[in-house]
Amino acid sequence: MTASGVVDQGEASFVGHSFRSPSLHASRFVILVAQFVDRRVAADHFSSEFRELERTDAGYLERDVSMIVRKLSVDVGAYRGDVNLLGVDFIDGEQLWNAAGAAFRDLLTLQSELLSRSAG
Repeated sequence: MTASGVVDQGEASFVGHSFRSPSLHASRFVILVAQFVDRRVAADHFSSEFRELERTDAGYLERDVSMIVRKLSVDVGAYRGDVNLLGVDFIDGEQLWNAAGAAFRDLLTLQSELLSRSAG
């Protein structure tokens, strides 16, 4: 930041780049999924927050994490909070919760594998 309080381009690009860490973006998904799996957030909240994260963070994920997120994205897209709107192609909150649980397990397994590899 300059003396005038304006961020110069060099600092702005550093700040923008520092938030593009694949592990940071993956952590955001893991935290959100964990909150839903622990039933700390409702399905509607999870669905809207997941879509927002997907819009802002999915492009920065590593390939393996991205595959899990894309798979869960299909279920989030099929979720309908209003049971009157359910049809053959849609799922309810409990089915979304089950899908999120499977994704959470897969994300934790992947994270554990990555930690094991880096520990050597």
